Amino acid sequence: MPDSINPPLGCVLNTPACVDVLDMMMDEELRFKLDNLRSDHEELTGKLFRHFFCPILFRDEDVPLCKGHIINRVFPGSSRYWTVQRKDVDNFYGSAFESDFVDIQYRKRWAPEEVIGKRNLSRKFHPTLLRDGVSVEHYIPIGPVPQHFTEVQFGDPRYDVRLGLKMNPDDALSATTSNWEIDIQKDVRLAALVSLIKSAHLTLFEMLGYRYALSAGGHFVGWSILGEFFLKNNGLTKREITDNALEYFREFQHMVRPLLTVQVRGTVADRLVLICKADSGLHWAIVVFIRTSESLHAVLIPVFEQAEAAAHFLAFLQNQNEEVEVVFALYQDGEWRVETNSRTIKWPKSGILYPEEQDI
Repeated sequence: MPDSINPPLGCVLNTPACVDVLDMMMDEELRFKLDNLRSDHEELTGKLFRHFFCPILFRDEDVPLCKGHIINRVFPGSSRYWTVQRKDVDNFYGSAFESDFVDIQYRKRWAPEEVIGKRNLSRKFHPTLLRDGVSVEHYIPIGPVPQHFTEVQFGDPRYDVRLGLKMNPDDALSATTSNWEIDIQKDVRLAALVSLIKSAHLTLFEMLGYRYALSAGGHFVGWSILGEFFLKNNGLTKREITDNALEYFREFQHMVRPLLTVQVRGTVADRLVLICKADSGLHWAIVVFIRTSESLHAVLIPVFEQAEAAAHFLAFLQNQNEEVEVVFALYQDGEWRVETNSRTIKWPKSGILYPEEQDI
């Protein structure tokens, strides 16, 4: 484990959330998992749910269900674990947040001229052509460029770009000595935060079932963070959802950090977590590892077995403390195996961690 959990990079260079929506009568796998969850719920509460007791909305309603992939399967090489989810909830978070978060995998994959010259990439990343720092309107021409505009071609032998500049040819000619740049930015900080909190919540639900979902910590993440936001924003436009999410999730910004050097497959695959301890020995949170292709992320999930733990977790999200005492723990064969030696890690809270309102 490294001494530091590094802060986000911020901006990076839309694919929909990928879920297999299946008729339960046609999908034995989904029905088998649902039956196991029903038994788990009955064993824990003494009650059978009729349809599916959602670990996000905490409701048992007759609605379409789906295979909710814990890690969006658009990420190559990531875990293919899934759990039963409501189609409406899974699609909401998939389209509003994961569709942008998955673009983090494309950072540095394409040359700037490819992004600006390929129609599909240009629509995805909205590159800006700059002349001496000032934006120049451009488009990807299909046919001849009008005489009052200017056609330019650039690139390398591997990929040649043809653009139409909305500039008079005489002005374009005089600009040949100017400094020309292609600016490509996409801010996925908010999308990453929400998507990773959801992935960590479903990771523990897949591992522990309703023992986690119905715990105080599971209820806090499932209902108080994800469920309430869904109910207040379902049916709005993506822009409206994003604007509302900016302030709603701000208080939870310190729940997620990326990792650079830890060699784990991700908690859903290897069942490995970190347990956070206070000086008194109180366990107050679990760090869940989420792997997305080549990237690894850490998500802080609360453990609210005691009132003091809840207070400690909420205080940590608000204070400037960046040191956390942790122990590794492995969940295997229905039991936790916890190492005896603890260590202190750094959980940075400074830097560009969360977008300001004008950045969205």
